[in-house]
Amino acid sequence: MIEIKTFEDDADELARFTNRVWQAAYEGQVLLPLWSEAFLRRELLPGDGTMRDYLVAAYDGGKLVGFHPARPITVRLHGREIPATWGSFLTVDPEYRGQKIAQRMQQEFIRRHQERGARVNFGYLYIRSAKSLGQKFWLNQPKGTAVVRSLGMWVRALDHAATARFEIHRLESWGARAMSLVQRSPRPPLDPTGIRLWQPEDTPACLALIHQAGEAADLAYLWDSAGLERYLHYPGLSQTVVLQGEAGVAGLVTYTLLEILGREPMMVALIDRIAFGSLPGRDRRRLLGAALYQMSGDGAKGAMMLRDSWYGGRTLLSVGFVPMHPEYYYIGTCMDEEVSLRGIRRIQALWR
Repeated sequence: MIEIKTFEDDADELARFTNRVWQAAYEGQVLLPLWSEAFLRRELLPGDGTMRDYLVAAYDGGKLVGFHPARPITVRLHGREIPATWGSFLTVDPEYRGQKIAQRMQQEFIRRHQERGARVNFGYLYIRSAKSLGQKFWLNQPKGTAVVRSLGMWVRALDHAATARFEIHRLESWGARAMSLVQRSPRPPLDPTGIRLWQPEDTPACLALIHQAGEAADLAYLWDSAGLERYLHYPGLSQTVVLQGEAGVAGLVTYTLLEILGREPMMVALIDRIAFGSLPGRDRRRLLGAALYQMSGDGAKGAMMLRDSWYGGRTLLSVGFVPMHPEYYYIGTCMDEEVSLRGIRRIQALWR
């Protein structure tokens, strides 16, 4: 008998379950994140027990057969701060599909949001491939779920040969080979003045810069110091490069390392946040170039960042990033009829 309840295992078990199911469904067809134990622990299981309220799971006895999680966040939506959640890992064991497990988890998911006061849940839906199982589920929800907008990625090869071998789609593979003729791998900054890695005492300044960068967004994630610090630095997973100004940290680039499976696995640096403050264009390019060099030194063969969101596009172009066509819907499920997801154009969000 299938029981819907709170996820009771650890991040290692979650990584094994999610990767096994996703690889069985998508390997060789789409670029597939290989969720690491560290990544899922940071996102969903920080260890203090405070975030399990929204971790809905399905068990057959002691066997995990479904997972539908979310992480509590606060967002500023059209100028109003509201409690919300983010989650994008809905997974059902293929041996148990056809038993309406996803829908049962969704019903419990909504109940918990309403009980705890979270007014909307946000996540991603992959739309490039018709084989995406999420499209059938999310786009046919009876009410509340809406497409906020489509989103693509900025991409930058750090190792062009490795990227060409990795890409599933022939056009992207050819593009990586062609870019190698005109674009170099990242080099150390010619002028490293003020550029260094994040230190714990930088957190307040980084928090102020990120909140400032999100002020022009229609939808922005809001952070406290402890939550942000997990993204600024998490051992073996995330790192931040800052530019020190006369009055403190004046700009930052923070990224997460994640292995992605294409034709072969490749380590990718996912840029979570850029905040340039009032830096002039030259310093923006210096900082972003130094961050690319740091990513390469950390083992990343490519870099990615959400596009069509908040800002920084001109600087990304200047250091060799290429804008890709939209591959995702950013979707929201409203638990409160008073919350409107219309008119959202600029988004300051994380990828996954």
